[in-house]
Amino acid sequence: MDDDIHLSETGRKRIAERTAAFARLDVARAWQTLGLEGEYPGTFETDLSEAMSFYSPGPDQKVSLDAKTRGPIYRKLEKTIGSLQDQLDEMHDHIVWEIDAASAGIEPEDFEDTLPEEYEGLSFGGYHIHLLIDRIATFSDILEEAKRVHDKPKGKPKQNEVLSDTIKELGYVFKKYTGRDPMAGYRFDDWNGDDDAQVYHSPFFDLLHLVFWSMYGRENPSSHVLGDTARRAFNLRK
Repeated sequence: MDDDIHLSETGRKRIAERTAAFARLDVARAWQTLGLEGEYPGTFETDLSEAMSFYSPGPDQKVSLDAKTRGPIYRKLEKTIGSLQDQLDEMHDHIVWEIDAASAGIEPEDFEDTLPEEYEGLSFGGYHIHLLIDRIATFSDILEEAKRVHDKPKGKPKQNEVLSDTIKELGYVFKKYTGRDPMAGYRFDDWNGDDDAQVYHSPFFDLLHLVFWSMYGRENPSSHVLGDTARRAFNLRK
């Protein structure tokens, strides 16, 4: 099924605008702001693109399915997870034993011929248990990512929430490739007072300004907004 089949014409237009905006970004130059040598890896461009995937200036900053469309999808997920929990609670004793003992020596006749290469050497029960482990691990990774980007809010909604989330995502990209705290050692310098000047400085802020200003212009957002939002995003300002 086409991923954007449920998107409105406005939604498709927003996605096209973001794609065009990202094409304006000099990824090699963005890599240089990190202070790293050599050519950038392909994953860096992918990570930047994903970090910016929901940001655009203006009030309509997120393209999403409407509530009527999303509701049944969430209910289906909840029902599936509930059914899995019921099955685990009522699991047959023999399956429990297979989890413990991996049922060595009890395999169908054609089992070894059909066993995927990455599971070679496992018993029939062991194969299915490892398959479950791998699938649950993938699901756990999805949940951890979901918890990371959907933390429970405290108090009123944040100002510039989408911008804040995008800056945090770029912070994760920065730390992934440099190993450094994105907000370490930044400085504020407003000596010339120009509205379109960069007033926050550090390798991370150099990355922020380059990415946002290359994609959306020098006032979308301004350096002051970037700095204030970044400080709130990383709990350096209430």
